[in-house]
Amino acid sequence: MNNYSAIGRIAMEAKRGNGVVNSLLAIKRIYKSNDGVEADFIPLTIFGKQADNFDLLTSKGDKIGIDGSIKTSKYVDENGEVHYGWSVVVNHFYLLSSKSHDASPKLSDATVNSLSSKLDGLVKDSDLPF
Repeated sequence: MNNYSAIGRIAMEAKRGNGVVNSLLAIKRIYKSNDGVEADFIPLTIFGKQADNFDLLTSKGDKIGIDGSIKTSKYVDENGEVHYGWSVVVNHFYLLSSKSHDASPKLSDATVNSLSSKLDGLVKDSDLPF
């Protein structure tokens, strides 16, 4: 069984390429280590529509939860040296920050005023339940 779940903060802006997003998740340690390191940095890989949503809805410092699986990799560089790596392939992510994200463009004052004048009179104060 290869399942990974974590909660942390996004440690770097997402790097996007070929329908894949890569980022880092910083997870604060619950203990003080002798080496002074206070957090672990987990590499994340996100594919497809989830990658689009992650790129659109998150930014550095946001608190998120993730579900996914660990993927290992191996490659040989031009010097013939073998390198090993790993990352968490994210299946789902959950926005946990309390700040709002504006995924849609803001309306100009002229547009708001125009809509306001068109909607004026459609609903009366007496029609509202509060």
